[in-house]
Amino acid sequence: MEVRCPVCSRTDQVVAVPGAVAAGTTYKIGRVRLPGTREVADLPTAATLGASKHVMSRTQLAVWMSFPSRHYTPWARNQGYIMLCAAALVHLVVSLVIAMGQDPQWGEVLLAPFCLTGLFWGFGLLNVLGSHGARRRDNVEAPAREKALAVWESLYYCARDNVVFEPEVGVSFHPSETRDYIFGFRNNR
Repeated sequence: MEVRCPVCSRTDQVVAVPGAVAAGTTYKIGRVRLPGTREVADLPTAATLGASKHVMSRTQLAVWMSFPSRHYTPWARNQGYIMLCAAALVHLVVSLVIAMGQDPQWGEVLLAPFCLTGLFWGFGLLNVLGSHGARRRDNVEAPAREKALAVWESLYYCARDNVVFEPEVGVSFHPSETRDYIFGFRNNR
């Protein structure tokens, strides 16, 4: 299918938005030199040896037209459970140490470890409750994100006129308005 730009009515500069984003994104994986390298050969530093790093660079156009990603890493959802397990383990060990003392009372055996583990219990519980709310929000937003992704995948970009458009609709807009368009204007799809 030949897609024409609604502004200039030409096809030679029209590309799909996902392709334009991919073309404007570069990845450099491997060993890179950190800034501040030393020129003295016999005194190696971490900067002269290089550091294992993944570097991603994007053009402003690719940033404007990219599909918005989540602002969290998947393992962040489980931090609360990890903190609660660590707190329970430390609490158990400290309770056993106190219980092996001379004539301990059960109140101090069970409550005294909270002096060491109380912050872990509190922050772990806050993380678990926060991740529960975030998962619920993700489930509510999932249909809207799927519709937005379908709209984003059908968009095209004309480099000659610097416009993004959807061929079936015929509306063109500046690339910086891409996220507003896919989530706001075209929500009836």
